[in-house]
Amino acid sequence: MPDDPFRDAPTDIRPRNPLVALLLSICPGLGQHYAGHLTRGILLYITLIVASWLAAIAFMSVGSKLSIVFLCIPFVGVALIALDAWRCARRQPPDYRLQWFNRPWIYAGVFIALLVTVNPVMDALVGRHIVRAYFMGSPSMTHTILQRDILLINKLAFPARGEIAMIRFGNGEARAKLTRLIDDQLIRRIIAVPGDMLEIRDDVVWINGEKLDEPYAHFEGTLFYGSGQDRNFGPERVPANAYFVMGDSRNESIDSRILGYIRKDQIGGTVTKVFWSWNFDEGGIRWDRTARSLN
Repeated sequence: MPDDPFRDAPTDIRPRNPLVALLLSICPGLGQHYAGHLTRGILLYITLIVASWLAAIAFMSVGSKLSIVFLCIPFVGVALIALDAWRCARRQPPDYRLQWFNRPWIYAGVFIALLVTVNPVMDALVGRHIVRAYFMGSPSMTHTILQRDILLINKLAFPARGEIAMIRFGNGEARAKLTRLIDDQLIRRIIAVPGDMLEIRDDVVWINGEKLDEPYAHFEGTLFYGSGQDRNFGPERVPANAYFVMGDSRNESIDSRILGYIRKDQIGGTVTKVFWSWNFDEGGIRWDRTARSLN
């Protein structure tokens, strides 16, 4: 019986399979790691994360529908990294000798480490201070903002009267008033700013003695909180460093009519755009809402 030609082959000699490198690139950079380029894989992963955040900032800053181009950058980046991994593996010789990092547990360890370091650092630097995403789970801003819209919050811009703001509550401030009815973050429209004389008469808002034009407001449905007294407010001057906010869907919004004035330090940015939107109960992705400006 002839000898097995591979019986005495070194166990640390294993050719790199380009298809495996391509499949491993589902986790960007892991294909390069497999193909013998650990540092290259790590740098490409970090570059992709940074580029994706920069694309989000550019998307937020450009007002036209052309900004949708920036949404493609992360996907294009993943594809290019996968192609690079395929090429790296293809260029390795058939007698590729395994490196110290060519072990499954090291693959997993390196990218888990990146996941729990690079992503949180970028979120702290960009997500908390420049731009972040927000999932709209309530109908309180219909029809301007729909349920399941994913919004972009510009944290560098403070909203003016009439613009839409993200409002943050800390240490259960909101729940102390309305247990389980609202989240720790809300999306509402700034109706009155410090120094304004505010009055609401039978759902009509008056600011400094003039009726406020509100084409966005509607009163569909039945008031599901309060007892109807919320149709009137004031007249009352808005205190310093305080803001009066309301939802566009007035009968479905928990806002300053119930919560009172919102402090300046509770306003966490201006809602600028719909990033993405879907409702699979009504046909799937709402393509017409992608990249829609809100202010």
